[in-house]
Amino acid sequence: MRLNFTNGYRPRFDQISRILLFVFSREQNKKVTKQEIVSALGISGKQVEYLTSMMIGFGLIYPRDNTLTPLGKAIIQSDPYFDRPETLWIIHFIVSSNPKWIVWYRIINKVISSQDRYAVKEVCDQYFSDLAIHFSEKTISSELPNEVGAVFTAYSRTELSRLGILKLGNRGNYIKSDPIDMPDLAFLFCLLFYRDNYLPGSSAINIKDICLKESSPGKVLQLTEYQIRNTLNNLHDKGLIRIEQFADLDQIRLSDSFTQESILERIYEVRNAN
Repeated sequence: MRLNFTNGYRPRFDQISRILLFVFSREQNKKVTKQEIVSALGISGKQVEYLTSMMIGFGLIYPRDNTLTPLGKAIIQSDPYFDRPETLWIIHFIVSSNPKWIVWYRIINKVISSQDRYAVKEVCDQYFSDLAIHFSEKTISSELPNEVGAVFTAYSRTELSRLGILKLGNRGNYIKSDPIDMPDLAFLFCLLFYRDNYLPGSSAINIKDICLKESSPGKVLQLTEYQIRNTLNNLHDKGLIRIEQFADLDQIRLSDSFTQESILERIYEVRNAN
């Protein structure tokens, strides 16, 4: 697990777009160094360090070589300014479902699902006291409040605020809000990502697990069981999944013919066609 994922900074999507474009322009390279990014874009080394850390967490670039993932390539070609709700939901799901990014993960999977109002100090005290086993007291006191504050800021003052997960309240506190609608194909991508990363080898997933388990689409995307079943029915009607409800079964079955990459192509082709 990593405590200092954001290093206390909010995501700067304008700068993330610049880095994505630069890395895309070096597509033939097997590796893009952080120093190359600093020299080409005039961004400080410290900024590049925290921005590339976030980009790895968002699933946009690969660690170590900083080359584009399929998602990073799709975004820079079709949604370079992070305007589309599909893009925002997908990067939200990727970073929030990964327990490695412990602060971001707990805020989405535990804090927001447990209460409606949040203050940084109370969240630190209530949900992260066990971190003393893994980190020094000095590290926790100096870094944890900044990390918690950065996640709340990301969802209240950056492009991610358009998801409507939370909003800034009075006296610097934050309030749970009503998220915007989740596009069906983006939900399917999240299902595939969840299956591939947390249930490898599975072709069927219990619907209750989709709704309630940590790292699951229901938990991370802040969806009710009614919303999830409605979306699953839509995907079933389109032939993209199969719902199996007989005897004691209440599950979906995913086709091997659909992959994360193939659904990304559908998402951006559909949007471009409109």
